[in-house]
Amino acid sequence: MLSVIIPAYNAATTIADQLNALSQQAFAGPWEIVVGDNGSTDGTLDVVRRYQQTMPHLKVVDASARRGAAHARNMACAQAQGDALLFCDADDAVAPGWLAAMATALEKHDLVCGRREMAQLNDRNEFSAALTSIEGTGKLYHPFRPFGSASNLAVKRVHHEAVGGFDGQFLALQDIDYCWRIQALGVTLHEVKDAVVNFRFRGDVRSNFRRLKKFGYYSARLYRKHWAYGFPKGMLFKCFLSLPLVPVKFVVRVRDRPTLFLWFLNLGWSLGYWHSWLDMAKEAVVAQLGRGKAAPELSAG
Repeated sequence: MLSVIIPAYNAATTIADQLNALSQQAFAGPWEIVVGDNGSTDGTLDVVRRYQQTMPHLKVVDASARRGAAHARNMACAQAQGDALLFCDADDAVAPGWLAAMATALEKHDLVCGRREMAQLNDRNEFSAALTSIEGTGKLYHPFRPFGSASNLAVKRVHHEAVGGFDGQFLALQDIDYCWRIQALGVTLHEVKDAVVNFRFRGDVRSNFRRLKKFGYYSARLYRKHWAYGFPKGMLFKCFLSLPLVPVKFVVRVRDRPTLFLWFLNLGWSLGYWHSWLDMAKEAVVAQLGRGKAAPELSAG
């Protein structure tokens, strides 16, 4: 059985597109849709309940105890019945044939990602062109390990459980962390080009600047976490030392509005990355001071 997992938070204006797309999937085997609601207040649940009247294999799980898509996915997975978990998002729309393509791929592979199409749900303008170059489409490559976006990802349940699901400490990039930890088990990430999701860009220039700052913030924590999994420390420090040059490099390269948008978004990523390292340094100092205070109490006992 396959379980399609959808985290949702205040997605009342978009989740109908995804549910409509899923309702039109042609697949002969047993499958279900599990929406993990992360505490929506905008009528998301009302929309889902209307679709439940015609989609008996659709169910909702309360995932409001902790904020974040990672927690919503984990809670939905815990209630899912499938031995394979397929992830997509509440503000996108799977293309025809997505479910069947994923199911076929999962017969031979344990971890798969599909491709993301940017044109259908987005206006064609200079800002969209900049976002497309940042978001990427299918299997994404990193010098450490490749990864896929949780907006179009699937895995055998046994591996999801082996790594303990998504890390709820990550409010961004939890899908990269998830893919990397599963690959650390010896599993290979396979790309399924026929499994397409129509991806919707998130917000305007300002909101995407904040989004890229969050990406930068959690990139530093992601790299620090994966030292234990073999992430090269030299790569981390090279990135750290080169960050002050990133805004300068992009200013030099700015020739038009798309490259200006790219510079602005990359500036956000850089600021988030540095902010994260400062926070981790403060946390390390506080932890060290805490251990120092505890030592006299132990010896006095």
